Amino acid sequence: MDDKKLIKQIQQGNSELLDVLIRKYYKDIYTFCYRKTANSNIAADLTQEVFLKLVHYIHSYVHNGKFKNYLFTIARNVCNDDYRKKRDVIPFDEGFDVPVNDENLTNVEQSEIVIQALNVLPDTQKDVVILRFYHDMKVRDIAEITKSSLATTKSRLKQGLDKLKKIIRKEDIF
Repeated sequence: MDDKKLIKQIQQGNSELLDVLIRKYYKDIYTFCYRKTANSNIAADLTQEVFLKLVHYIHSYVHNGKFKNYLFTIARNVCNDDYRKKRDVIPFDEGFDVPVNDENLTNVEQSEIVIQALNVLPDTQKDVVILRFYHDMKVRDIAEITKSSLATTKSRLKQGLDKLKKIIRKEDIF
C-alpha cells in the first residue's frame, strides 16, 4: 500500500496501520539521526522523538508531495533542536560509538575518519551530503526538506563535498 492510502486510512481511524508506516521508515530515520549525531543512543532517542511527533501530527498531515520528505524534515528539525539544547558533545577519541550490527553502514562509512569528517561540516552542508549519498535522495527533494532553493542546495552539496575531500586527503585514507 502506498503512503498516501496508508495515511488516509490512519487518519480515518485505522491506527493499527501506524505501525506499518513506522516500520517502513524507522531504519532510514535512525540512520539519518545516527549520521547527524555519531552516537547510537542519542540517535535512537531522536528517532523515537521523530515518530512520536509523527503520531501527534499524523491527523493534521496533508499529502502535498512525498511523505518521506515530510518525515525527513521532522527528523532534521528534531536533530537540530537537540543540537541547540547543547547536549554534551562526545570527544571523538573517547566513547565513540559505531553500531556494529547496522547493515546499512559499509566499512568505509564506519571508518572513524569519514564520520569525523562529516561532523566537521556545517549542519546545512552535512544534511545535504547525508540525504544525497546515504539516503539516495534527489537534490530537489533535499531542497524541499531543508527548505532552501535548488541552487542553494546544489551549492551546499558542492561545498560540503569539497570540504570532505580536503579533510579526507589530510588524513590520507584514500
